Amino acid sequence: MFNDPISKKIARSRAVAGLLTNRGPTGRLIIALSILFAVAGCGETTMSNGATASSSASTTPAPLLEVSHAKVRGLLPGRNMTAAYFTLKNNRPTAVTLSGAKSASATAVEMHTVEMVAEQMRMRPLAEVVIEPGQSATFVSGSHHLMLFEVAEIETSMTIILQFKDGTELPIEFSKVNISGGAN
Repeated sequence: MFNDPISKKIARSRAVAGLLTNRGPTGRLIIALSILFAVAGCGETTMSNGATASSSASTTPAPLLEVSHAKVRGLLPGRNMTAAYFTLKNNRPTAVTLSGAKSASATAVEMHTVEMVAEQMRMRPLAEVVIEPGQSATFVSGSHHLMLFEVAEIETSMTIILQFKDGTELPIEFSKVNISGGAN
């Protein structure tokens, strides 16, 4: 009768219930240990892959808007115009609309794209970029990019503030790279 797992669980439950109703030293010990284990278990959860997720305040969620590969091309001699590239990931539960950018290091920053017009590649202004939840927009040479005008000098990096249709502004530090793509 006690060979199947369900019967064993029932027998253990009855034994524990008897100890709890007894309220003797053993019953009180079991209650105290149960409370201790319940409280101790509240801080962490072990996942199936063995990783531990803690519910403490030190856990940092992914940023709602995440920028990577932020690079700005160094200026060519005698020029004051350059381009910037990056990848923007939307971790929000709703779509976001990138509507522009600005920088204290440039008099103007414009979003552009490159498209085929009459069998020639042409740079065109880009009014906005919609990024769906969980998706990314990539700004690279030959496609979407930022154009920076009247840039005085770029030391090792420059801050560009991404602007969104909802009024959000996201300042990002763009690393300087030389014109061939290598870091300066």
